[in-house]
Amino acid sequence: MQATDTDLDGLLERSPAPVPARTLITDPDGLFPRHYNRNSFMFPHSIGAADGFTVEGVAALASRLPQTDEYVYWSNGPIDVTARWEDGRAEKHSLQDTIRNIASNNSIVILKHTEQDPVLGPILRQFLAEVVERSGQQMRDDVVVGEALVLIASPNRITSYHIDAEANYLVQLVGDKTLNVFDPSDRSLVTHEELERFHDGDYNGAVYKPERQSDAQTYDLRAGHGVHIPTGAPHWVQNGNNVSIALSINYELNSIDRVSRIYRFNNRIRRYGAAPTAPGVSAWRDKLKLAAASRLLRVPNETGTAATWTP
Repeated sequence: MQATDTDLDGLLERSPAPVPARTLITDPDGLFPRHYNRNSFMFPHSIGAADGFTVEGVAALASRLPQTDEYVYWSNGPIDVTARWEDGRAEKHSLQDTIRNIASNNSIVILKHTEQDPVLGPILRQFLAEVVERSGQQMRDDVVVGEALVLIASPNRITSYHIDAEANYLVQLVGDKTLNVFDPSDRSLVTHEELERFHDGDYNGAVYKPERQSDAQTYDLRAGHGVHIPTGAPHWVQNGNNVSIALSINYELNSIDRVSRIYRFNNRIRRYGAAPTAPGVSAWRDKLKLAAASRLLRVPNETGTAATWTP
């Protein structure tokens, strides 16, 4: 029996045509595979306020997350480029008050594991997947787990100088900032001893050297663009004169886990007067240290047990 026009109209109302998948990242010059976890670079993307990343949307997201340190971090009051992560947390405002008044309270809020959120999670998981897809098999074979953090910060707020244990893609959604990224391979900038302390749990381990500021690659990061920050690349941020909403798309990597365990082992034996060789200098020493570390050390995991996304 042939369907009438009325029947077809009803069928279309009940079963709308599928919408083609939206591409979030473009990479016409092949920057993702060429510079993967080695060099910083800027790239365009298509996520923004229209996808729910507004002050109100971030406040709603924060209310849906567990109210524990594993999921939420915030800091109130002025800091400078040398500040430690614990600064601005002694007498802080509530999380919701901080977000509600973010335009005037000189604060930053970091919401973690947001790829699991029922509302914003789907687009964040797609972004996590597209980064890996753009970077190719080298990254697909390297990734252990991925995580999406949402960051909201006051006008002119500084994010202090630091390094990360993960490969990071800082993605600007609303507002703008100046991002300073330094060479991750320069051991005169971040010494092996600083890396040992960092990988052994001191997340303030990298020390800002103002005389080296001119060595930074400086990005004018605006909504619609992101920057890849390789593992261990020192960086700091100065927000523009507006509220900033951004993503920090992070990946724990097998290749970095190995180096991290060696650095942590080196830090422990340095306390007893040893002068350990750095990772990569001696293959047989690295092998022995990894074997010893697997027996003696519990390697800290900054993302904890909550990170679940895998490619």
